[in-house]
Amino acid sequence: MRLYIWVAALLTLAIFSFLYKENPVYRAAEHLFVGVAAGNGVVMAVDSYLRPTVKSVFGGGQPLYIIPLCIGLLMYTKFVRPVAWMSRITIAFLVGIGSGIALTRQIKPFFVDQIVATIQPLYIPGNLGLTINNILLVTGVATSLSYFYFTAEQKGALGYSAKLGRYTMMIAFGAAFGNTVMSRISLFLGRVQFLMKDWLGVLR
Repeated sequence: MRLYIWVAALLTLAIFSFLYKENPVYRAAEHLFVGVAAGNGVVMAVDSYLRPTVKSVFGGGQPLYIIPLCIGLLMYTKFVRPVAWMSRITIAFLVGIGSGIALTRQIKPFFVDQIVATIQPLYIPGNLGLTINNILLVTGVATSLSYFYFTAEQKGALGYSAKLGRYTMMIAFGAAFGNTVMSRISLFLGRVQFLMKDWLGVLR
């Protein structure tokens, strides 16, 4: 049997030992995972970002790339107390660029497209299932929004609508939680299958 299978199996069992209680074996596996992930992140950053940037500056005919390179290097001034404030320049660039990219890329899929998906015809001729689905969708969205309408007191029609919206959100949260549990169980079964098939050879 190959060595990497034994290593993977023993580390899997070390992680599963947490189901009994927290112990040194589990902590060792956890720290090993964090260390390997951090090391892999550093290598990926150097190989995917730093090395191509340096190559473009000094050998690729892209001298303007030295500007973002210098801005990135300012991050390391944090370790030099007299000029530690200069690291804030890099952080400001990262926050500004990241916010701009996030807003431009996420407004449409997470805001506009959600509104468009809610605007559905309530009646679909010849398709009872789709008609019921659209009615439930529009009703759920409208009542959920009414739950967060705090300008008027939630009583009467608004109170019933807010209550229905609360139930709708509870169902949605329950479905999301159930989906999370199913995905975790799927991962667990995958590791058990690895242990039983690849490591112990019990399954074929």
